[in-house]
Amino acid sequence: MATHLNDIKGIYQQIDEAVNLLQSALNTDYLTALSETLANLVQKTVHVENEAPNHETVTKLQQLYREIQWTKLTAEQRLSLGQLLVFRRQQVDKPQANFQATPSAVGILISLVTTIILGRERTSLQITDPVVGTGSLLLTVGQQLRQTYPELTLTGLDNNDELLSLAASWADFLDDSLTLVHQDAITPWLTEQKPDLVIADLPVGYYPVDSRAAEFELHAKSGHSFAHYLLLEQSIEALPNDGWGIFMVPANLFESTGAVELLHWLTKHAFLQMSLSLPTTAFQNGAADKAIIVLQKHGGRAKQAKEVLIANVPDMNQIDAMRRFSQQMQLWATENL
Repeated sequence: MATHLNDIKGIYQQIDEAVNLLQSALNTDYLTALSETLANLVQKTVHVENEAPNHETVTKLQQLYREIQWTKLTAEQRLSLGQLLVFRRQQVDKPQANFQATPSAVGILISLVTTIILGRERTSLQITDPVVGTGSLLLTVGQQLRQTYPELTLTGLDNNDELLSLAASWADFLDDSLTLVHQDAITPWLTEQKPDLVIADLPVGYYPVDSRAAEFELHAKSGHSFAHYLLLEQSIEALPNDGWGIFMVPANLFESTGAVELLHWLTKHAFLQMSLSLPTTAFQNGAADKAIIVLQKHGGRAKQAKEVLIANVPDMNQIDAMRRFSQQMQLWATENL
């Protein structure tokens, strides 16, 4: 891994320099400058609007872009480079927790869970992330699964156009195919087909539009409703019968306020098949305890696992421990699904 990072360190520093130069010239945040820088690199030009950036800055950027040998990187290296730049953005802009990128290790884990619950026999797979943000989770999962499922379709929804802009630029930088939709995912999804799988790092907090929330079974009886509850309900509704959802949630989801109503809703609509507690080592910012829950919508061939897999995920940097954990999940799937 260290060698892998050394291979991209110089290019990371060059792109970071270009982003800082553009950020200063446009008087904007790192997020916007990063999105535009990636787009400029792909398009081999410097975008100018309303005479900004000025001619002097354009000349400097053009020289920098000529020096950045990013096209020689592999797809895996480009993804790692993008993840480093997105983490840099979090250091500079300091966005609130719900606007931070999902750690790459979580995306790799979700990819592993996907292959275990869906198997490797199918060739096509449609995945939707209703809170795609910067695209970190969806792009990581996509890169991990493309060889397993050659006909892989990725769709991301988000109501933040700035985050979507970065997701689009990052996908182009990776030469990856990604459909992005600018919308509030708690309104009916503007997608043509039902996904086979929904993945999401659910934002935790309250949803401000009470009139819309009132249409959900999981709406609060008084005050604002939990956004993560509504997104769970909307995601399960969007799936076909026996479709799957893999969600990153607070570790105390089923013990917090409203958990009784959530469990009541869950028993009517989906089977809880897995609950995996994530190690704190997966996060770089001391995030609150998180877990991955795996739900399967009722109907079709869906059935409740004889035994729900409840487990602690080991440190994902420990290869042997993760190999054993993968074997444990595979054995569970063979006996229960």
